[in-house]
Amino acid sequence: MKRLIFFAALLLYASISVAQSADTLYIDADGVKLHTVLCKPGKVKKNSLAIIIAGSGPTDLNGNQKNMVNNSLLFLSDELVKNNIATVRFDKRGVAKSAYSGLDESLLTFERFADDVVVLIDYFKSIGYKKIYLIGHSEGSLLGLIAAQKRDVKGFVSLCGAGNPIDVVLRKQVKPQLPEAAYVQFNEILDSLKGGHMVKSVPPYLNSLFRQSVQPYMISWLRFDPAELVRSARTPILIIQGANDIQIDIQEAEALHASIPDKKFVTISRMNHVLKTIEGDRNENIASYSNPNLPVNSHLIEVLTGFISRIN
Repeated sequence: MKRLIFFAALLLYASISVAQSADTLYIDADGVKLHTVLCKPGKVKKNSLAIIIAGSGPTDLNGNQKNMVNNSLLFLSDELVKNNIATVRFDKRGVAKSAYSGLDESLLTFERFADDVVVLIDYFKSIGYKKIYLIGHSEGSLLGLIAAQKRDVKGFVSLCGAGNPIDVVLRKQVKPQLPEAAYVQFNEILDSLKGGHMVKSVPPYLNSLFRQSVQPYMISWLRFDPAELVRSARTPILIIQGANDIQIDIQEAEALHASIPDKKFVTISRMNHVLKTIEGDRNENIASYSNPNLPVNSHLIEVLTGFISRIN
């Protein structure tokens, strides 16, 4: 009898695995082929879809960077699909399999990345996904908010996203890391960029942030205020923040929520910026950024699936 039960369990697992599918698509966005992966549960109508938008820097559709593999967005997608929610993940233009020859970093703007999200919304609506949800992680939260101004979406989730303009966030993040004189110089450069003015001379220790080729992107990013955008969004909104996030602090999420106090705000206990559960200290937190096997926080999945099921 035990062997029969075990065999039946294997058949059930096999049927669940077969019921899920993943399709790789290259979608044209102003001449750039965006590498996307569409993951579908087998028993759900084709009209609902969550687009997962990755965070800052060269973060790929799995939530990984070259020296920081944690599979956060891959695991997030897997868990949503297990809960009968179709997902799309994508490599941002110029990143991973969306890389292209002739990339000129100086021509990239924040608006362009947000418009890529709009392209994806339009494409998936055109093939039958009428109910689109945006899940923006970190910087992806702001990209999703901008896209939500341009297209109607069924719902929007800010996942560990900032509530203040990026200059406010950067000043908080960088201050503990720089000597006082260097921090003064950092602020001068940031003030110039916020005013729309390029800076010709950047010290080597700030080059990764403010190199000449990335300054147009920074200038465009500094124009946006998440609080203003979330107030004007015409869709149900959920704000989620991890209590153990060492990149975007709880005050940022509270600032975003303060602009729309009637919307839902959830703090996930022990969750960090890469959506993992942290029981210990900062060292454990940092180590999780490079742990490709640690699952995402289970309560996060409960909150997300609950939000989508309520408004679907």
